[in-house]
Amino acid sequence: MSAKIPDIYAKNLICTPPEILSPAGDHEALLGAIKGGADAVYLGVGEFNARQGAKNFTIDDLEAAVDLAHSHGVRVYLALNIPLKQKELQHALDIVDRAYAAGIDAVILQDLGLLRLLNEIYPDLSLHASTQMTIHSKEGVDFVAGLGAKRVIVSRELTTAEVKDIVDNSGVDIEVFVHGALCYSYSGKCLFSSFLHDRSANRGACAQPCRRRYRFLVNGREIDEKYVGGSYPISCAELSTLTGLEDIIKTGVVSLKIEGRMKKPEYVTASAAAYKAAVEKICTPGEKPTRAELEAGEAELAKLFYRGFTRGFILGEKGVSHSKYSSNYGAFLGKVLDISRSRGSTKLTVRLEEDIQVKDGISIFTRERMLGSAVTGIVTISGEHVKSAKKGEKVGLEISSKTGRAVQRGDELYLTTDTQLLDTLQKAKLKTLPVSLKVKARKGEQFTVEIRKEDKKREANEKDSKTEETSSAEFADDYIVQGAEKAPTTEEQIRKAMESLGDTPFEAVSVEIEADENIFIPVGVLKNTRRKAADLLLEKILKTNKKEQKCPDLEGFNHLCSLEGDAGSKNEAALISSVGMKKEGRGLRDTASKKLLLSVEVQNIPSLLQAASAGADIAYIPISFFEVLMSPNSADRLEDLKAEKTELVFRIPRITHDRELGGLKPLLEKVRDAGFTVACSNLGASQLAKKLSIPFVAQKDLNIFNAFTASTFYQAGAYRVTLSSELNLSEIKNVCETLQACEVSGQTEVLVYGRELMLITENDLLKPLVDRKMIRKESEVLLVDQSGSEFPVQRLGTRTLIYNSKVLDMLKYVKNMKGYGVDVLRLDLSLNTPTEVKEITKVYKQAIAGEEVKLKPARGIEYTTGHYFKGV
Repeated sequence: MSAKIPDIYAKNLICTPPEILSPAGDHEALLGAIKGGADAVYLGVGEFNARQGAKNFTIDDLEAAVDLAHSHGVRVYLALNIPLKQKELQHALDIVDRAYAAGIDAVILQDLGLLRLLNEIYPDLSLHASTQMTIHSKEGVDFVAGLGAKRVIVSRELTTAEVKDIVDNSGVDIEVFVHGALCYSYSGKCLFSSFLHDRSANRGACAQPCRRRYRFLVNGREIDEKYVGGSYPISCAELSTLTGLEDIIKTGVVSLKIEGRMKKPEYVTASAAAYKAAVEKICTPGEKPTRAELEAGEAELAKLFYRGFTRGFILGEKGVSHSKYSSNYGAFLGKVLDISRSRGSTKLTVRLEEDIQVKDGISIFTRERMLGSAVTGIVTISGEHVKSAKKGEKVGLEISSKTGRAVQRGDELYLTTDTQLLDTLQKAKLKTLPVSLKVKARKGEQFTVEIRKEDKKREANEKDSKTEETSSAEFADDYIVQGAEKAPTTEEQIRKAMESLGDTPFEAVSVEIEADENIFIPVGVLKNTRRKAADLLLEKILKTNKKEQKCPDLEGFNHLCSLEGDAGSKNEAALISSVGMKKEGRGLRDTASKKLLLSVEVQNIPSLLQAASAGADIAYIPISFFEVLMSPNSADRLEDLKAEKTELVFRIPRITHDRELGGLKPLLEKVRDAGFTVACSNLGASQLAKKLSIPFVAQKDLNIFNAFTASTFYQAGAYRVTLSSELNLSEIKNVCETLQACEVSGQTEVLVYGRELMLITENDLLKPLVDRKMIRKESEVLLVDQSGSEFPVQRLGTRTLIYNSKVLDMLKYVKNMKGYGVDVLRLDLSLNTPTEVKEITKVYKQAIAGEEVKLKPARGIEYTTGHYFKGV
């Protein structure tokens, strides 16, 4: 259970310090995290993690990494946080099995199918739900808790008030991000990199298209970048919450996560140390970090990596983008006051905002672009060359003449490499485990040393015999303590020998000595006994989490795919009462005889009616239209839908925080009572539908990549799942065949036409233009990249949706789709006019019937077959 904290705070916050969780992209970064005092690290193995670009660890060197961390009292979490294809599941199980045997402390997951498998196979392994699951509500937390998750890393878009509400009302631990890079999109819901570069962000291979230059077109007219702050409108600043950390700790979260598996070891060390120091002061009675101390810590971090800092949504800052520049450019150093050029170098006069020394690196924000250079010399106002200068001094910085040619007065300078800081961080010592030693030196008895781990936090949480057994070790040397004939061994000599723990991961915090007077013990015996006791304790610590491999075979768990009690059948009665609900394809899968259905997603009632009249079997429409459709004025419309036998499904918004879910609940009850179904795009909405006994469609936003994940939703009450758009045809067939082998009832659906939603963000991208009345509700807004590709942008309340520049069109392949085992083909026509909806629906309906048809291409539209013939 998460630690609860008092509602009323005294001068200091009384709390259990939350865990500092640091990134470990490779062995050096792991050492960096230990040096910084991290309580835990997260790391990836191979390609099955959300940072494929990091060096990561191999499965063969994982055990050594776990042992290293554990020897210094640091927990290790395996990040396996990507959706997995059907044919990847066995390999994923093999990786977890090795990690489990190596003593991993937890696994961080995105794939719900893998979550269920691991919960079944390894009931004693802690499973953490990744932020890639896009969990942003109490209902979402409940969904994964019910599947076995012990911790949830909630979405970064939540405020502290929302996080505290989740902590107070959830039975599992909650973790939040507090520092590092932010995704512009809600994590787990971004397809931008996937469809532009065939590199899936959801699967850890993001090409970071959000970090590139874009311009705006509004109704065909280009908007000056000054109105949106710069050339990088969808590039996020770095999250930094040091100055507001107390408010985050007050929520009761158990873990503070630092992003950065692609960052340097020095960054990992410094960030862990800064947050660890702040947390300990905040949670120590009588201590509290000052604002100046926190800002100084943040300034140090800016020297290691900086592209602007944001306090993030968690601390109430909604403007998280940093349009000025998208790459690291360091801490602000000052403006160029004067320039002196010579043949060999250029001297820039500046009043320093940071300390600097020769060989430090700087970046210069010129009129054209950001330039980098090393400082080759520092000159005082009196003309003296010095090795370093302090903040506040006015000096001349000498740089290369080649770089200096582009610099002008007024340009901004930034410190990107502080060589003294890097040297200090590199020389930092590894975190040690505090131990107490007890020495027994009685005449006529063996010389004995007992060593005990002093970990107050763990002892408070784990007071059991096993913990006690593995927290201490004792070694008795063969040497029998003798009376001294000449120079006796003093207590001070014994104490000094015990405290000299050398290259062990231990640090002696106390030494208790039980010794007779006038005894003699050779120095070699003192050292050997201490060393053997320490070795025994380390051996016990490393063995604590070691397990036997289970070597699971995926085929042995196919029962997890089968519906317990067949939830699909239970929902049948409710479905039949839905408007015109068709039963074709609803039983066990029979790909030879079933009828392929056509579903159409629309955004308004006129489009809904056109889709139905053109032959749509299923229509998806926003739930906001429910009451309009149920009003007496719409009776004729409903009769038309019934006549067309169109199944009507009400789509719940893609993002639903608790405040939104609460507002939707009465409406959902009306939808249920009227006999309709809903479509869910996040786990919170799915959980609420499950609680209210409303049959639902699991949307493709849920990243359904395999049959085990699909069956997770069937068992929760879904009667149809829409498979991820990142699967190719062969992978879709693998999922459908597995479901058929498991005799699963329920439909599978795939998108075959429409603009893919690339991302959804909490950032109100268009607000500056709306405020200036440069955009109206009906305006066409396009985000244009450097290649000229145009991405439609929509404002949904204060959220932003960005769509693909290309339109998916699989019309010529429709006749073959049935052979891949799917039940429903979906058209996403939410951006189309009612006339276009009718035309496109009609043509696809004819193609399903086997007719040879063509769709008249729209002017200026580029079409794509998406990932169907390649995948990610």
